[in-house]
Amino acid sequence: MRRISAKHAKPTMMLGRALYDCFGKLLLREGTKLSAVQVASLEELGVGELFIMDKRVDDVTAWPLITPELEGSIALSLKHSLQKAQHIIGSGKAQIMDLAPLRQGIFEMVQQLFPVAMGEPVVAGCHSIKDYDFVHPVKVTSLTLLMGKAAGLGQTELINLGMAALLQNIGYAALPQGIVDKEGPLTDAEVQTVQKHPAYGSEIVKRYGQVSEETSLIIRQHHERWNGSGYPNGLRARNICHGARILGITDSVIALVSNRPHRGCILPKEAQEFVNAFSGDLDDADFLRPHQAMEFIVAYSGELFDPDLVKIFTRQLPTYPSGIMVKLNTGEVGIVSNSNCGYFSRPKVRICYDSEMRDIDKPQDINLADAEHQRKLITQVMEY
Repeated sequence: MRRISAKHAKPTMMLGRALYDCFGKLLLREGTKLSAVQVASLEELGVGELFIMDKRVDDVTAWPLITPELEGSIALSLKHSLQKAQHIIGSGKAQIMDLAPLRQGIFEMVQQLFPVAMGEPVVAGCHSIKDYDFVHPVKVTSLTLLMGKAAGLGQTELINLGMAALLQNIGYAALPQGIVDKEGPLTDAEVQTVQKHPAYGSEIVKRYGQVSEETSLIIRQHHERWNGSGYPNGLRARNICHGARILGITDSVIALVSNRPHRGCILPKEAQEFVNAFSGDLDDADFLRPHQAMEFIVAYSGELFDPDLVKIFTRQLPTYPSGIMVKLNTGEVGIVSNSNCGYFSRPKVRICYDSEMRDIDKPQDINLADAEHQRKLITQVMEY
């Protein structure tokens, strides 16, 4: 299968994997030949990527780390929980939020990671602004749990961490009405107000959610940064709890690859500068591609992010996921046949076109991690 972004989908392409919406509803079955109407509807449905059949890589499966059905059902449960939080805050009544469906979803996510994670994790963003508050945390959670497992956390700790990742932005419910959905840039005063949401969220889950102290603390600190430039308390280094340092990485990388409102008030200014540096390679979008977001995390290791956790991050997540098409500095074009997770920016590539973009009769795999190919570099990601 070949992995492409939805904006590169074309009529007559055939789906190599079933397509689901943000809430786990089946949209199109595997084997569907896309029509012009279906292609035109992908953006409206918030579809970010899809897999199409390509006989040159019919052996590349690229199964997801967490099934889209499970991610979708958790996103729907989260939507209900956030709406309940909004109602509780608005009414001023002391009520208990039923978070059992979220805990069950996190438990099922954790089970899909043990004893070993079978799918390929990827940095995939949310491309539906209207569903961002419900979809973004779920995508963050799957990566957060993967990193937590790699960092040696047990299942109880992982469930606490996963609940924090899901409920990280529940503090938005306490913000003045309209500020989160405001069109256009926020004022400095509004930015300062939005940056109170971690503290608000921590109090909300303690008062109404009956979560662990660990979960509440992670929510409060998930926007703190290694060098002290974060908020709400400007904590530094290991004064930030371990779970919040993990979530700070995963939340940032998913935000960078997502179509999201008010990017500047959540991400540090360095992130926007990084986006600007890639402005000529973003197809008019203001979000990064996965490999660029990965580079951001590595670039700010030891400054914004815990360097030890960044090492775990780069070992667990592929820079170039299986199925994407890439161009090498030799001019050759191929499809990633194996992400070589753990070898930063050095996947296996199945060369399909020569430097003149002519089809190669017998596509051949090369491993960029091998010494014989050390001078070959990926210079461009295509159709993604």
